[in-house]
Amino acid sequence: MKSDWTDDYFDEFYLKYFLLSQSDELTKVQVKFLENLVKPGSKILDAGCGIGRHSILLAKDGFKVVGIDTSRIFLDEANKLLKNAGVENCEFKLLDMRKLEFKNEFDSVINLWSSFGYFDDDTNFAILKGFCSALKEEGVLIIDIENRDYILKNFIYETFKEKDNLFILERRKFDPTTSIIKTHRYFIGGNLRKDYLRYIRIYSATEMINLFKAAGLKNIAVFGDYTGEEFSILSKRIIITAKKLD
Repeated sequence: MKSDWTDDYFDEFYLKYFLLSQSDELTKVQVKFLENLVKPGSKILDAGCGIGRHSILLAKDGFKVVGIDTSRIFLDEANKLLKNAGVENCEFKLLDMRKLEFKNEFDSVINLWSSFGYFDDDTNFAILKGFCSALKEEGVLIIDIENRDYILKNFIYETFKEKDNLFILERRKFDPTTSIIKTHRYFIGGNLRKDYLRYIRIYSATEMINLFKAAGLKNIAVFGDYTGEEFSILSKRIIITAKKLD
């Protein structure tokens, strides 16, 4: 897997067409679900926070939140939204989740919206262990990714849509030997042509449970969506939670 594809992928086009377009109502549903899993007023690390849509709502509800991301563009937008919200118990930092140095600092670590699986298997597992190190004893880890089984059963090879007189084309290939989906995304319009490659390792629920166990996590639970629905092969997402316990 190409290890540095993220350097160019998360730019102003991704911000406009994939982050700012997210529904406020969906974000509220997601945050409500998260709040049922963590202690009120606790300290949360939002790893891969993007524009901070979950971080800011959590902070509004009394949680202390640190959001991290590798995109300055996203964090600039997150800080604008934070200022507009008038929330003080939230901060955003430019930080790569591969380089976490937090130790026993957070009551919860959240990693949402398929922000896990960007790298090779060893690096992905190292990231998971970094999340565990950042947790206090009895801290909760929550990861939200797409369900490999659902994706393969309903695999979409190509999508095409138009926004703002801009055509967005995506072509996908799945490698069954690595469980990596390679997506070639094109933005085309007027004199503009930009294209990107995205590589993401998709996981089954069994694989994620085994990774959590290997990292020493306990009390593992898996949900199928943000309503708390029981996980099944038909679930579009894997929302997996666990605790750091001796």
